[in-house]
Amino acid sequence: MASNKRKQDEKHLKILREMVALPSNKQCFDCHQRGPTYVNMTIGSFVCTSCSGILRGLNPPHRVKSISMASFTPEEMDFLKSHGNELNRKVYLGLYDARSWPEPDSRDEQRVRDYMVHKYESRRWYVAATDAMRDEARRTNEAALSSGKQQAKTPLRWQLGEHANKPSTNPAACVGVTVPLPGAVKTPFAAASAGSLAQPGAVAPSS
Repeated sequence: MASNKRKQDEKHLKILREMVALPSNKQCFDCHQRGPTYVNMTIGSFVCTSCSGILRGLNPPHRVKSISMASFTPEEMDFLKSHGNELNRKVYLGLYDARSWPEPDSRDEQRVRDYMVHKYESRRWYVAATDAMRDEARRTNEAALSSGKQQAKTPLRWQLGEHANKPSTNPAACVGVTVPLPGAVKTPFAAASAGSLAQPGAVAPSS
């Protein structure tokens, strides 16, 4: 039983790390600091350590969990797959206008806190999520995760080209690798090599 739980936790952690690596989740949803380490389970966003503490102090408090230290149920993972930072941007910042309330500097904790009160408690810029929006978020997230897994499974030689790791046995493949300097003396060996690389069917110039 403990072994199954550990395997499930490892599987969920792998998925979470893949999700936080998606372009829309690479920055904290609330202050844009890079490298979120927590998940806001109340709305399904990815946030930094500092903002996770502020979220706990809101009214009502948001439920946050550490990506690397907490366990997640299959239901929670399913919830996250249909949310993420991009969906929440459309919901909690749907009516947002930076001219009326500029985004705070992540180093100004009080400004960030005020911004989050407007965003969550007052719902100043809120637009209700629809089932269609959640379905689109799920499709986008699952497609991105699937693409990442496929890329990881693809042999490097296929990513670089079918023959990328095969040394060529054709002498012509080496043409252009070494270029004689102007004025260099052509040795008999070089002349013979150049002649052997002539195109098939080419007629040698008359002497």
